[in-house]
Formats: sequence, structure tokens, C-alpha cells
Amino acid sequence: MRISLRTVFFMLCGLLGGLYLLSVYGALGRTLTQQPNVHSPQQPNEHSPEQQRRQKAVRVAMQHAWHGYRTHAFGHDELQPLTQSGNIRWGNWSISLLDALDSLKLMELHTEYAEAKAHVRNIDFTRSPHGFTISVFEMTIRALGGLLGAYELDHDPLLLQKAEEVGRTLARAFDTPTGLPYSQLDVNNPKSSGAGMASLAEAGTMQLEFKQLAQVSGKREFWDMAERVSDVLEAGSRTHTGLYPMYISVLTGQYAKWTEYTVGAMADSFYEYMLKQYIMHGDDKYRSRYIASVDAITSTLVGRTKGNLAFVGRLANDGRLVREMEHLACFYPGLLALGAQVLDRPQDLLLAEELTHTCFVAYNMTATGLGPEHVYFIEDGGLGISPSDSRYMLRPETVESLFVMYRITGDQKYQEWGWQIFESIEQYARVEHGYAALVNVLQTNMTSNLEDSMESFFLAETLKYLYLLFSPPTVLPLDEYVFTTEAHPFRIIK
Repeated sequence: MRISLRTVFFMLCGLLGGLYLLSVYGALGRTLTQQPNVHSPQQPNEHSPEQQRRQKAVRVAMQHAWHGYRTHAFGHDELQPLTQSGNIRWGNWSISLLDALDSLKLMELHTEYAEAKAHVRNIDFTRSPHGFTISVFEMTIRALGGLLGAYELDHDPLLLQKAEEVGRTLARAFDTPTGLPYSQLDVNNPKSSGAGMASLAEAGTMQLEFKQLAQVSGKREFWDMAERVSDVLEAGSRTHTGLYPMYISVLTGQYAKWTEYTVGAMADSFYEYMLKQYIMHGDDKYRSRYIASVDAITSTLVGRTKGNLAFVGRLANDGRLVREMEHLACFYPGLLALGAQVLDRPQDLLLAEELTHTCFVAYNMTATGLGPEHVYFIEDGGLGISPSDSRYMLRPETVESLFVMYRITGDQKYQEWGWQIFESIEQYARVEHGYAALVNVLQTNMTSNLEDSMESFFLAETLKYLYLLFSPPTVLPLDEYVFTTEAHPFRIIK
């Protein structure tokens, strides 16, 4: 069914000179926007031979990606697959290796995991290249989260020891008048400080990692540091209940008045960690904050096209809804579904279904079957969706939501959609020495259409969520584990 729909689409595109004139979707749009019944969630089916085959295919993809990194960039931050080289863009902390540890362990790639873990011992997390400042946010979710996720599955004391080393280095960024972290840190200079403003995501996406570090190390100071940040973020004056501006001063704890409101870049994982802190630790204040945020986002940021596609846009500072949705925001339907199950909010599951469908349509409408970085929703005509940034960066958010939706509803269409996306990744992003980002998802001619980049989240998140989508529901079940924003699993504290 999916092949025939895409064939029809390409025929129409060919007749119109390859332009995406979306007003001609017609029957295709009507088919794609039919909404399934989500009132009776069911348990995921048993692990069929077909799903076993798909799971193994994702494992092979992980091996291929890792082989490229190991051969050409081992110990560096990221693989550049086209030039067969590595970079140190994150401060030379071997970020791809750290981010991939629990994926290697989960997929039972024992030799690869053992070699990667052995290298961890050699990383000095108290140093980085001279004059280099690290991103505190990225190092929290990728380095600290990666080590703690691997420790959750392995319990090797080395991993905890190195996680503490990372935590103590990053903790210096929290030495501010408010306790909010600077966004950048020069780890070589104890007296250095970062800029006075931090994004909402930078300040509000460290609680899971530092609280987990406190739990497993017994060092209470990490917990207190994280909790203080949450309190300051909540205390800042705001105009909209449940919505938080994109930037805040680390010096005063007050939000910038000129910013937009979004669940995309600069804000996304802040909203994610409200619910996940409640699930992990049972603190009701995070439950209340999450519910308030969902109600505000639903009433203020959610829009629909005349073709019946729901989306999450941005609220401009002039009160106008910007009808553009980032790939990053496609994590949100999975979050809604998780909250619907945990908090018994069936209306959130209905919206999660609609938004997941939109995120899949963003993939399904392109010539490559891969999703653009941004899409824009037009107000009249046809299905009402068009790419506004046509890059594909190997991002995980859509397959993350497919995984969560399948685990919660048991609807196998999410596996089918995920498999279709995986096949497109294999066809267009796989290269000889790994996987590469795409310049333009609307072009199937790969000449000059690949970027020399394989970010660490492809190993940590994209391939992990695809692997879990085709795994039995007993593998890292959602009632026993919380996944960080970088897909590192932490066991829920009962």
C-alpha cells in the first residue's frame, strides 16, 4: 500500500515538472489523513520472524556505521564518512564512542562494545584542545548520559568512575549567581565563564543525567545542583502559563522578553524532562508542570491544515502562530503518548496519533522517503505541507515517536512506517564508510547530495529506536525504563 501511494505521488510530481505543488494531493491526502481508532490500546504483538529479520537488519546497520567510525575516526568525536576522517568538534572527548556505548551493548555487539569500553579509560575529561569551549548541554546528554546509560546495562565501575569525572568537570559551569549553568565551558581554564544567556533546553536538560549520577554514585550534590536549576526555571516571570520563553539569563534567572515559544530547537527537551522526572522520581510538582505545559501547547501551538494535518508550530513574540514544524519537534507525539499512558489522559493519545502521522507524512511525501529538517504548513489547498529546509541530518525524533507509539498502542502500522524509513536510510544515506546526511531529501540523484557528517545521535538514538521498534516489548520496557533525550536508558526508581 505504501509503495503504491508513493508511486502515485511521484507520477504527479513528474507531471508538474518535479515541483512540489501540494494542492494536487487529492485522494492521496484523504488516504493519508484517515485517523485510526486509538481508544482501545493493545499490547504489541509477539516477536514475529519478520520483526526478527528487521531487528537483525538494524543491527547490521549499526555494525556498518560503527565499522566506519572505528576504521577512520576511532577516538575522535565524529566520523566524516565521505572523506574517511574524524573531527573533534565536541572537544575531543570521543563523543560518538560514548554516545554509542549502550547501543552496542543493547544490540549484543560484544567485540565492538568491549573495545569501545576499553578506550573510555583513556579519555581525560578534565581537558580539551587549547582555547576550545565545550557545550555543557551536549556533553551532559551525550557524554554523561552515554556513560550512565552504559553503566545501567553493564554495571562496570569504570563507567561510573568516568561518569563522575564528567559530572565534576561540567559542574563548574553551574557556578553562577543563580545556579543556572553557562552554556559553554573552557575546561582548561577554571576561571572562565560563558555567556550570560542560556537557552531553555540548555538550562533545563540536565536533571535526569545529574540526578541519575547522584543516585548511582551516592553524591547528593549532583541532585541538589539539578533541583536548584529546575526551581530557578520555574520561578522566572512568564507571560503564558505552561509555556516558557526560549532564553533565560544565567545571571538573574529572568527570561528574555523577546523570544518565541516552541517545542523545537532551544526548548524541546525541557518539556520532555518534566514528565520524565515525574516518572523517574515521583515528584508531583513535575507532574503538575507537565500537564500545564501540555494544555498550553495544545491550545496555543497546535494547528491544523485544511487537509487535516495537525502540527506543532511556534508562537512568535507578536502572538502569531508560525506554521512551521521542525524535525526536532517530532519527539513530541511520543512524549504525549507516554504521558497519556502514565497520567491517564486519553485525549493526549489522540493528538499523539495525529502528530505522529504528520511526522511520517513529512517523510512519505519526499522523493527519498526521508524527512526534511523543517516543514511549513500552508493554510489552503491540498494536504498543506511543504519542506522549508530540505536537509536530512540522520535525526531520530520521528522513529523515536514511532517506537513509543507502537509500544503503547500495539498498532503495527508504526513498525511498517519505521521499516519504510529504515529502507530509505539504507538506500540513500548509507555510504561505503558509514552513513551520511543528505543535502536535499527531494533529490534522488546522490551526486553532490551528501554531507560529510554522521553525528553521534545516529548511533545513540536513530538506530537504537529502530532496533527497539522491532524488538520484543520486554526489551527495555517503558514501564521499567525512562529514555533520556539522547535515548540513554535509566531504570525507573520504584
